[in-house]
Amino acid sequence: MTPAQTHNRLVVGGSWLIALQAVERLIGVVSVAILARLLTPTDFGVVAVAMTVVTAVELMSVFGFDWALVRQHDLSADHLNTAWTLRVLMGLGTWAALGLLGPLAAAFFRLPPLSSVLLILGLASFLGSLENIGTVFFRRDFAFHKEFLLRVATKLSGFVVSVLVAVTYRSYWALVVGTLALRVGGTFASYLLHPFRPSPTLVRARELFGFSSWVLLGNLVDYCRSRFASMYLGRVFGAHVTGLFAVSAELSSVPLTAISGPINRVVYSKYSEDIRANRSLTNTYLEIAPLIWMIALPMCAGLIAVAPEVVRLVLGPKWEGAETVVSLFSVSAAFGVVTANTHYVYWALGRSRVTATLSAVTASIAIPGIVLFSTVAGYKGAAIAAAVAAASVAPINFTMLRRDAGIRFADLWVRVWRSTLGAGAIPLVLLTLPRPTQGTATAVAVLLLTKVVVGAAVYIAAVSALWLVCGRPEGPERRILQLVLQWWKRPLRQAAKP
Repeated sequence: MTPAQTHNRLVVGGSWLIALQAVERLIGVVSVAILARLLTPTDFGVVAVAMTVVTAVELMSVFGFDWALVRQHDLSADHLNTAWTLRVLMGLGTWAALGLLGPLAAAFFRLPPLSSVLLILGLASFLGSLENIGTVFFRRDFAFHKEFLLRVATKLSGFVVSVLVAVTYRSYWALVVGTLALRVGGTFASYLLHPFRPSPTLVRARELFGFSSWVLLGNLVDYCRSRFASMYLGRVFGAHVTGLFAVSAELSSVPLTAISGPINRVVYSKYSEDIRANRSLTNTYLEIAPLIWMIALPMCAGLIAVAPEVVRLVLGPKWEGAETVVSLFSVSAAFGVVTANTHYVYWALGRSRVTATLSAVTASIAIPGIVLFSTVAGYKGAAIAAAVAAASVAPINFTMLRRDAGIRFADLWVRVWRSTLGAGAIPLVLLTLPRPTQGTATAVAVLLLTKVVVGAAVYIAAVSALWLVCGRPEGPERRILQLVLQWWKRPLRQAAKP
């Protein structure tokens, strides 16, 4: 397969997953808009507290067996059946744990309904664990259109049932039963979309745990780091600051979740394919990582500059103080964009221990940093700590990448320095434009649109000029130009057909 064919296959797969992100977000927004008018904040609060408990319990069973199966060289029915059996056993354990914790949680939070809610959510977790393990072939075979269908069907089933129950009963049970329907819908759709039929066995359990236990450890460390930030901020600065940080982190993570994340899921399938074929990962990494930098990095840079307008329009005047936090989290997201792809290299190589180590190093810097910087700079110091931790771990990450994969940062930098300088030019130019005044929302929207257009023009002009001055070398600029020309010529060729 030629580099152009590989690139096109990755672009198609990434497009399906980016579209999936967009559809899921759209369904989520519509769902909230409808349910918020049918239910009360108390209804949402009951389920929010319950989901906090569910997330903590479910985290103990997130071993990432599907990631292990995607990279498996000789994937047998025993591997699939073992992974499915382990997942079902953990789902059953989650159901039992939530059933036992229900009365204790209800007493602790002083919410009597919590006991029955947790029992039903535990049932939902168990039914979700029954999902057909054969869906891992969607990623192994680059059939991401089927993953799109599976996840959209899952999301729609939960949305439809939630709204119907809310219209009928006007109770928090709409959210609970909707979650149950979502898990059941996903399981049902998985068996419709793939012919594999699992059966119980544990013959490959030791082999799968060797990879997946480190994935679990990394997830636990990341969870504890994020929970420490929430608990510390809530304790020292109150619930208002905790909410401000949570929403700011969600806004600033869009380049990671909407662009980098979907592309990396596709690239992991390509890395795993390379490993199974005994090929080096260097060429694929140096082909894809610069594209991620080129697309997602300017989004982070732009968000740093337009944070005041975004906060005013999206969050409203009650969220004053979030501007700086969004900008600082965007710095953290920028480092996440440039290093996230390395985690998939480690997983493909079977070095999941490296990702767990990097998570531990990040936590060891971030946790004391939150305490230290917040005593000096107030609650904004916690966001500074997150940026410092992300920046500090980046060189360690690339050092490990050279050690474990033989990929040198110098070879990457040759391809990405133009994109990096172009992204850096965006805030330098946009911060010279006027800040939003106390004018109307329309005026702020016009200013935001102006900044977006100007920032895009600055980035494209800077990167294009540097690329031309350098003699149009191989890199992401050439790949994107080829894609644009290919998409441009396709309708022309179709129109020319008799």
